[in-house]
Amino acid sequence: MEILYDDKYHLHLGFYEDNYDYESIAFKRESEDIWDIFFDFKGYGINNITPENELTLEPFGTRIFSIYNKEIDYDIGVKQFKQWLSINKII
Repeated sequence: MEILYDDKYHLHLGFYEDNYDYESIAFKRESEDIWDIFFDFKGYGINNITPENELTLEPFGTRIFSIYNKEIDYDIGVKQFKQWLSINKII
């Protein structure tokens, strides 16, 4: 099953503390209340640590996690992105 995204809905989630400058992008699935978060490993020169078959959207990167909600809150999205960066020892 191909996942389709609604072109009208996306959100940039950034982490810009302690001399770090990382950004991901969230896309809203067209027919589901799910936001998929993508990170461009190659653009940051970081080895891709996701499973080999994980969804990748050029030029946005590879899906790193999803948020299951109709709406996405920027602060909550950034908090989860920061947590993902920390868990994966990127920050």
